[in-house]
Amino acid sequence: MRKTCNNCQKIGLIFIILALLAGDFALAQIGDLIWEENFDSLDNWNKSTGNGSWGWGNGELQFYKEDNVQISAIPGEPGNNALHITAREETGPDIVDQWGNPLNYTSGRINTKAKVSVQYGLIEARVRVPDLNLGGWPAVWLQGTSNVGWPKNGELDMMEMGQSKSFRDLHDSHNGGNGQNNSTVNQVTGANAIWFSQAAVNPDNPSGAASIAWDANYCRPYYSYDPPLNNRFVIYRMYWDDKSIRFTVIDNEIEHDLYTGAFPISSDSDEFRQPFFFITNLAIGGTFTDACNLGDPGSGEPVSMPFPADMYVDYIRVYEWNGKGEMTFGGQAPESESYGLFTDTTPTNSSLQVGQTAEIYVWEGTLTGGSIPPFEGEHGISWKTTGKGWFGAGIMANQPVDMSGLGDGYLKFMIKMPAHVTFQIGINDTGGNESYVDFPANTTKFGLMRDGEWGQASIPIRAIRGTKVDLRTISYPFTILETNGASCEFALDDIYWDNRATGVHEKYAELNKTPENFSLQQNFPNPFNPQTTITYSLPRTTHVKLEVYDINGKLVYTLVSEIQSAGTFAAEWDAQDLASGIYFYKLTAGNFSHMRKMMLIR
Repeated sequence: MRKTCNNCQKIGLIFIILALLAGDFALAQIGDLIWEENFDSLDNWNKSTGNGSWGWGNGELQFYKEDNVQISAIPGEPGNNALHITAREETGPDIVDQWGNPLNYTSGRINTKAKVSVQYGLIEARVRVPDLNLGGWPAVWLQGTSNVGWPKNGELDMMEMGQSKSFRDLHDSHNGGNGQNNSTVNQVTGANAIWFSQAAVNPDNPSGAASIAWDANYCRPYYSYDPPLNNRFVIYRMYWDDKSIRFTVIDNEIEHDLYTGAFPISSDSDEFRQPFFFITNLAIGGTFTDACNLGDPGSGEPVSMPFPADMYVDYIRVYEWNGKGEMTFGGQAPESESYGLFTDTTPTNSSLQVGQTAEIYVWEGTLTGGSIPPFEGEHGISWKTTGKGWFGAGIMANQPVDMSGLGDGYLKFMIKMPAHVTFQIGINDTGGNESYVDFPANTTKFGLMRDGEWGQASIPIRAIRGTKVDLRTISYPFTILETNGASCEFALDDIYWDNRATGVHEKYAELNKTPENFSLQQNFPNPFNPQTTITYSLPRTTHVKLEVYDINGKLVYTLVSEIQSAGTFAAEWDAQDLASGIYFYKLTAGNFSHMRKMMLIR
């Protein structure tokens, strides 16, 4: 759970007109079942690992291990399987926080990101939690698929338990409470919706997180003293359409509202009009509970939840609600052939539109607007450094983009950067994985000639993705980073992913003097590991083939196979999947043919 909402502000609740909303719900209808997760497998889910950043943003004390998540038969219900999450008291050399400090607990967390998402509907979950005593924090919740950071992507907490005593005491005169301030964490359950509101930004709440649970007159957690809510199944519901959200709990076949009325969605909270993915976890400690926070034993009580602790989720169901409800499986369809990020004149199969489906972000005020004209078209990106000692920026897609269909292609862009500046180009996925390639000062790399003028780089996606970036869930399809503190003005333009061809931008080729003869240059560097650049020249338009052979004469890769106009071109080869040895590269252009030798050293 990404909360840290002790200072969330009550925003917009004065607009709730309970009588009107009650009328809306009287007219609303539960429709067909459109999705059901019975947990016979975990094919729809991703398992989380680790402790995240400051305990997943909440100071949580557990380390998530995949082994703590499994499919098991429900005790006492033969033949009925469920998601089974186990929390344990254990340590080990790999059970550490983000700084390497040892942790004492492990647990489990799964999500459907990039596999299953939902937009609207009646969502229902049957859940059984363990004895939470003090420190247990189970939850079934949803988070927006948008790539914008929390809380701007929105959060919907269908159920969560383990709330602090101050929270339980504040509400215990309602919804089953006895008004005696004597409830335990096993006797209270609640729900929440969190979004970004500019009106909520203040020194105590810089994130701008607005929360409906913050309003004591509106929030109505449910109390069950005898029996308590643990070690038995309870049903949780969320009724969600484009106008409102209603949270309830069904206990003993009686449905209880968790708020005095449905929360009305407005332009201030339109995060809730986007798709969301599912998350289920059993956290330990942190800011939500009375237990201590990560790295600060004095911030709360010691964890007393009995271990091992077992949480079961029997099913999650989605019904149409009030005519609304849509499921998406497997994320977006993979992009193919070409995908434009920022380009006016280069044709692409599909593209991002800055200000609509994408945003350009400068990180921490490290850049300000520059004055270099665009390379092509009417729009360009020009920046100056601001003296922060580094700079970073990127193009972020508002929703994850599936670039797996372009995995054998290239990230191409035009750049005008002073030759003395070393920089990096990278990509990020929604899981927080990122990978960069270097462009050293005064060095030709990925076809970019560092002469301070406009030039095109063509980076193989295989080189830039690294070993962890998931091309199916790209959040930043282009980032630029500099960490040496160089002061400069630079510009970017015509940025796109391309699986159609290699080589430099046709306009860039026109900037160079037309070569008098065909030529094939020695690759650089040579020997290399695992990337090298091959440069060649064409005096006229012709069909070009650039191929790589092993020492036995077997074709191992075709770098170029297309018609190219006159000019000087550079192709980058990434040999990361090949063994050390001697290789040959051959250029065939019209009647011209030439071969050279190169050496890969691991």
